[in-house]
Amino acid sequence: MSAFTSFNPRTGEPGAATFEDASGEQVEAAVAAAERAFTRSRHFEPADMAIVLRAVAEELDALGDRVIETADRETGLGRPRLAGELGRTTGQFRAFAEVCDEGSFVEAVIDHARADVQLARPDLRRMLFPLGPVAVFGASNFPMAFSVPGGDTASALAARCPVVVKAHPSHPETSQLCGDAILRALERTDAPEGMFSLVHGRSKEVGETLVTAPAIRAVGFTGSLRGGRALYDLAARRPDPIPVYAEMGSVNPFFVTERALDARLDSIAEGFVGSMTQGIGQFCTKPGLAFIPEGEHGRRWTELVASKVEQMESACLLNAQIRDALADQVERTRRFPGVELLAGGASASGPGFAYPATLLAVEASAFLAAPELAEEHFGPFGVIVRCESAGQMLEVGRRLRGNLTATVHAEASEAQNVRPLVEELREKVGRLIWNGYPTGVAVTHAMMHGGPYPASTVALHTSVGTAAIKRWLRPVAYQSYPAELLPPALRDGNPLRIMRLVDGEWTRDPTR
Repeated sequence: MSAFTSFNPRTGEPGAATFEDASGEQVEAAVAAAERAFTRSRHFEPADMAIVLRAVAEELDALGDRVIETADRETGLGRPRLAGELGRTTGQFRAFAEVCDEGSFVEAVIDHARADVQLARPDLRRMLFPLGPVAVFGASNFPMAFSVPGGDTASALAARCPVVVKAHPSHPETSQLCGDAILRALERTDAPEGMFSLVHGRSKEVGETLVTAPAIRAVGFTGSLRGGRALYDLAARRPDPIPVYAEMGSVNPFFVTERALDARLDSIAEGFVGSMTQGIGQFCTKPGLAFIPEGEHGRRWTELVASKVEQMESACLLNAQIRDALADQVERTRRFPGVELLAGGASASGPGFAYPATLLAVEASAFLAAPELAEEHFGPFGVIVRCESAGQMLEVGRRLRGNLTATVHAEASEAQNVRPLVEELREKVGRLIWNGYPTGVAVTHAMMHGGPYPASTVALHTSVGTAAIKRWLRPVAYQSYPAELLPPALRDGNPLRIMRLVDGEWTRDPTR
C-alpha cells in the first residue's frame, strides 16, 4: 500500500497525519458490508432515515472549529468560507430529512382496474425504490459540501442506499473527521453496520476496485472531465453496466448586451470578477467565458475587469497538481491566434501553490476557430470574447458544448430581443441565470445542478437540491397484487398520507 499525506496550500508543507491507499481487500470488505446493510435498509420507511439524517447533521455540527481548522489547513480556503460550508453541509442532511418525513419523493402512482373502458386495464401501482449500495467520490474544492458528507452521500442515504465514499486525497484529515462523525450518528440511531464506509487512496486502483465491485449499483462523482469520463467508461464496461452521475467541467458562459452595459457597466464588471475569482476560481459554476459586444461600452467594461483582476494578489490553489495544470493550460491557450493577455498569466513565486488571477481576450471569430478556448480552466481564469453583433453572439451560443449554467445580463425592455439566445442556451445548460452570477448553488427543491455532456454524464438529474435523491431510486410496478403484499405507499387508504397520483389526479385523500 502507498502512504500519503495532505499538503498545506499556503506553505507547501506536508501535514502530520499519514494515510494509506486502501487495499483491494479493504474496498471489497466495505462493499460487502454495504451489501449486507442494504438487506435491512431497503425495508426502512423514509421516516426512519429522517432520524438518521438529522443525527448526522448533529454530529457534523458538533465538530465545529475542529473540522473548520483542519479543512483550512488542508485547503487554504479560509475559515469564513469553510464555516459557511459546514452550515451548508449540515443543512443538506436536514433538508433531505424533511423530504423523507414528507414522503412523496417515492412518486406513488395508482391506476385502479377498470373494465368499463375500450381497453380494459388491470390494477397497476408504481413507486420508486432504492437502487442498492452506492459509491461516492469526494471532490477537492468543497471538503465538506461535495465530499465525504456532501450532497451525494446525503441524498443516497435519504434514498436508503448504503454508501461507500472514496475520500479525496487533498484533504484526508477533514474527510476522516467527517466520516467518523457519520459513523457515530449511524451507531446511535441503530442503523445497519456497513450503511456508510470511508476508504482512502491516491492510486486509481482504489477507485477502479470500488466502481467495478459487483454489489455497487451507482456512482456519484464531482471533479474533472477526465476523471468523471474514466469512471463512466469503466462502469459501462462492467458485465452489468451501472449509472455514473458525474458532475464535471463547465465554463458557464456569461453574456452581456449593449443596453445592460450602458445601464450597469460598473456593477456587472465587479460582479463578474467576484464570481470568476470566488473560491480562487475553483467553483464548478465559475463564469470562465464572458461574451461582450464590441464598441465603447465593451471596451470600457473589458478595461475595468482587467484592472480589477490585475490588482488581485496571487492566491493558493488547492494542491500542486491543480496549480501546475492551470499554469500549463494557460500557457497553451495563450498561443492560439488572436489571444491577448490582459492580466496575470505568469506563475507566481513564493511558498505554497499560488497562481495569479488571469484574464485573456479574443475576438469571436478567433474564438470560434479554436474550440480549445471553450475548455474549462480550473482556477482564477477567464476569457473575454468580443462579439461584433447580436447575431455573432447567437452563433457563439449555438456552438458551445454542454455547461452547468449560462448567464444573460440584459435590460427588461430587450427581453424579446434576447429570446433566441436564451432558447439556444437552454439546450446547452441545466440552469439559466438572468442578471445574476452563477456561483452559489442553493440547496432547494427547484435547483438544477447538472447539464448536457461534458458538464455531466446524465443531464436528467441534479447533484444539488432535494431532487438529487432521484438518482438513487428506480421504479417498480405492482400488477393486481393483494393489499397485504403492497408497500404502505401503494395501499388503499393512503396510510402514509403522502401525495399520490391516483387515477390521473394528485391527491392525499385517504379514500382514493
